[in-house]
Amino acid sequence: MKFIVLLLASLFINFTAEAYPNFIGHNYTSCLNCHYNPFGGGPLTDYGRAVSATTISSRALYPKSWDEEKIAYTSGFLFRKPKQNWLRTQINYRGFQLVRNPGSKESETKEWINMQADARVILKFGENDKFVMVGNIGYAPEPQSTVPGKEQGEWRSREYYMGYRITPRLGAYVGLMDKIYGLRVIEHIAYSRALPQVAQNDQTHGATLHYVSEGWEGGAQFFLGNLSQDKDIQMKGYSATFEKTVFDIHRLGASFITSKNDYNELTSVAGHARFNLKEGSALLLELGQTTQKVTLSEEETVARYGLLQAYLRPVRGVYFLTNVEYIKRDIEEKSYAVRWGPALQTFPIQRVELRLDIYNTRNFSPEASTKDSWMYLFQTHLWL
Repeated sequence: MKFIVLLLASLFINFTAEAYPNFIGHNYTSCLNCHYNPFGGGPLTDYGRAVSATTISSRALYPKSWDEEKIAYTSGFLFRKPKQNWLRTQINYRGFQLVRNPGSKESETKEWINMQADARVILKFGENDKFVMVGNIGYAPEPQSTVPGKEQGEWRSREYYMGYRITPRLGAYVGLMDKIYGLRVIEHIAYSRALPQVAQNDQTHGATLHYVSEGWEGGAQFFLGNLSQDKDIQMKGYSATFEKTVFDIHRLGASFITSKNDYNELTSVAGHARFNLKEGSALLLELGQTTQKVTLSEEETVARYGLLQAYLRPVRGVYFLTNVEYIKRDIEEKSYAVRWGPALQTFPIQRVELRLDIYNTRNFSPEASTKDSWMYLFQTHLWL
């Protein structure tokens, strides 16, 4: 049997896989096979790279004589199949052009942001990658929310950890990883990621447990904060997430996270859903609430947010998106904001992702009237 058929069939015996949450539209409900991190994000496994090449990316730029097996064969590092089983290397770049208030002579601004440029190394041993060591280092822009006088460097690691699959269903991971909570959508500015502090620069040192079965998947995480930061701002706490498969192709779930440092205490809860609309199309939904307590003043603020994303895949390699977000920063106040807009995401060939997003933000307040704000982003994502 051909290589690609063997690869896909053997891995589907146990679980399915995904790269982004919307890939549930391809019947992939779990991240375990496509990513070394079972909750998604970070380096792709060999299977994940093959799926990216043969299912997600367009084949329009390949010669017609190439079959899916040959395309999958070239999905490895430097376009070739690895010569050994224990070492994998990857290079990843992501940047975007950001335009605020487009068309305005007074307030239009443009800037190119290098969001990520890193090298990744994976060591893996045992049957089905039972033991893995993952690490990366590279450029990452300094977070805008850095505490004055406590800046981070622009060259650092966002991820390094060890993982061990105790059984095919149960795994344990220790190191610097993303927090587990909610839907891990790729929009780092989404309210559902910013408000609970689970965005691109919120990694934490800790221990994570992951469990998956045919009917449900979940995990628990205990974390000490990012130990590269000063001790007083390290967010320590724990989180948990759970998803149940319904009607074989959809997922319903819930998440919880609580953490604190010397200045703040943060607790978030969310309910979320991923619906498979077939043929690569999907619908994502998350509703959540975050309670923030200032330690010194005992002041407490409760905020609520919502996220709705629709993905439509007309042809292989192309996705049309609609994003709708809601945020109420204080439930005691009447003001709230809605951000929405269309997007186009395309994978013209494996290793290349291009995406255009348009955002409109409207603030609603009985006490003040403000103009809508507009921005658009053109994102480029390349990897080897």
